[in-house]
Amino acid sequence: MPVEQGFYTVKEAAAVLGITESTIRRAIQNGAIRADKFGARLNTTTPAEVERYRQERLGRQGWDKRRAPEYRPSRGARWAKEYRARKKMRSAQRDGRDNSGRDNTTASHD
Repeated sequence: MPVEQGFYTVKEAAAVLGITESTIRRAIQNGAIRADKFGARLNTTTPAEVERYRQERLGRQGWDKRRAPEYRPSRGARWAKEYRARKKMRSAQRDGRDNSGRDNTTASHD
């Protein structure tokens, strides 16, 4: 049950969204969820704010985010992808395979 009618605690908001309490606390700290503080430790937020967060943030992470047509990878993500491709190519060359993963070291059978 909400603390007061129309408010959720961090624990209740996490249960409604299906995420951890630490994720809710981090979102509050980063300003992604607006919350009011009661006393020294109790954060509360409205159901409307929880629903806004769900629509804006949840489902827009990971693969869902990267599949969106407007997604552009960051400079670091592009570098990481290129690095992994270079590393895979060097490993394949070292092991005697071509880029398709086929072994080039075996004798051909004619």
